[in-house]
Amino acid sequence: MMNSFRHLSYERSLNPGKAVFYYRTDSSEFEPLQAEVTRFRGLKATFSDGYMASGTARAKETSDLGFSNPIMLETCYVPPLVDTVYCRFSLRIIANSLEPNICDNREARKALRELSDAYRSLGGYHELATRYAKNILSAEWLWRNKVARGIVVEVFTSNLKNYCVKDVQYKEWGSSWEGDDLKSLEGLAAEFEEALSCPQKFLFADVTAKIKTEFCQEIFPSQLFVEKDDRGNGSAARQFMKSTMSDGRQAVSFGAYKVGAAIQKIDDWWLDEGAEYPLRVSEYGADRSRVLAMREPVTKKDFYSLLNEIIRLTEEMSKTRQVSSNAHYVMSVLVKGGMFQKGIKKGEK
Repeated sequence: MMNSFRHLSYERSLNPGKAVFYYRTDSSEFEPLQAEVTRFRGLKATFSDGYMASGTARAKETSDLGFSNPIMLETCYVPPLVDTVYCRFSLRIIANSLEPNICDNREARKALRELSDAYRSLGGYHELATRYAKNILSAEWLWRNKVARGIVVEVFTSNLKNYCVKDVQYKEWGSSWEGDDLKSLEGLAAEFEEALSCPQKFLFADVTAKIKTEFCQEIFPSQLFVEKDDRGNGSAARQFMKSTMSDGRQAVSFGAYKVGAAIQKIDDWWLDEGAEYPLRVSEYGADRSRVLAMREPVTKKDFYSLLNEIIRLTEEMSKTRQVSSNAHYVMSVLVKGGMFQKGIKKGEK
């Protein structure tokens, strides 16, 4: 039955905006943190500079490797005498995982709806909501910028509630949450759960990280992918994502995709005994640091294999009154959203 559809898609439930870097002064609440262009002479140091693909040394004078390559890159540093930088984004949460946005098979749509109903009735969304809230409050979305002297995360929601967690630079995926930090985590997770599981509800969250910085500390925004052919004369080889203000100034930023990727680093179900670190939710469990897929089709733990098992997963939840790790994973992919129709590669039948 689950093999009979040709079109299936879910709208994403988590919709982050850009995360913008800025600082404050005595006269301004928002001064954009700006990039600058740096030019320098880079040494020839790549493998291909000295060797051919076969591993044979290139037949040229050693002195050639002493020449420099002119390089132009965008960089970003905290201005002198500024000791605090802020990074802020907004998040919209909508209950889009309850049923498909597009599905051309009535029985498949019914099965998917029954899966989400069973998952919701057993509190499955609470587990996902807690994991999303944990990544937000622990500032995972700051990526390399999380290495700082001190970070405070504040969240204000459209339900007129606010949460604050201090010293999050020390919080990791396996960290314990206690006291006021635990109250903030539980409160934000409860709001997320309601927005994810109730079609009549939606939630906006305004998230700000306050980062204690050192003198002229380097900041790492999102890096744009720039094709060599797209580079104009005098343009930097490395460029950052930016948000333009009404006065024309630009603030370095994280792209919404990168913010969302950090929030969705919750898949530690890819190992039966529980993984030591979470992956960003994806159909094949891509681990970019290892350049591997932890949920290859041969494992039968990838999303498409489990999609064919949703009737069994639903029956299992109804019988045991418990949510399995596979059910959590499948629902996390549906929360992520995407197009899941079955295409055929060229040359295949």
